[in-house]
Amino acid sequence: MPIISVGLLLIAIAFAVVCCYIAFTLNRLSYNIRSLGRSVVKMEEEMNHITPEISTSLQEVNHLIDDTHKKLQATDSVFGSLEDVGTSVQSLNEAYKVKRQALDDGKLEEKLNLAMKGITWSEAAIQIYKSYQASKMNKVNQQREEVK
Repeated sequence: MPIISVGLLLIAIAFAVVCCYIAFTLNRLSYNIRSLGRSVVKMEEEMNHITPEISTSLQEVNHLIDDTHKKLQATDSVFGSLEDVGTSVQSLNEAYKVKRQALDDGKLEEKLNLAMKGITWSEAAIQIYKSYQASKMNKVNQQREEVK
C-alpha cells in the first residue's frame, strides 16, 4: 500500500503543479486580454481623430488629380500643333529633297552665281544711295551756312 500512497501523492503533486501552471497561464491571458481591450479603445479614439483628416486629404488629392487632368487636356492642343509643325517640316524636307535631286551641280552653281551678282549689285546700289544722301546733306549744310 505504501507504493500506492506514494503514487497517489506524486499524482496529487503533479495535479497541483498543473493547476498552478494553468492558473498562471490563465492569469497572463486575462492580463493580455485587458491590455488588448485598452489598446482597442485607444485605437478607436485615434481612428475617430484620423478619419476626418484622411477624408480631407483624399478630397484634396481628388481636386489635384482633376486639376492635373484639366491641364493635361489643355496641353493636348499644343502637342497637336507640334505634330502639325512636324508634318509640315517633313513635307518641306521632302519637297527640298525632290528639288535638290532635280538640280544638278552645274545648275546650282549657275543659280548661286546669279544670286551673288544680285547681292553685288544691290551693295553697289546701296553705296551709291548713301553717297547721294551724303552729298545732299552737304548741300543742305552749305545752304544753311550761307544763310547765316
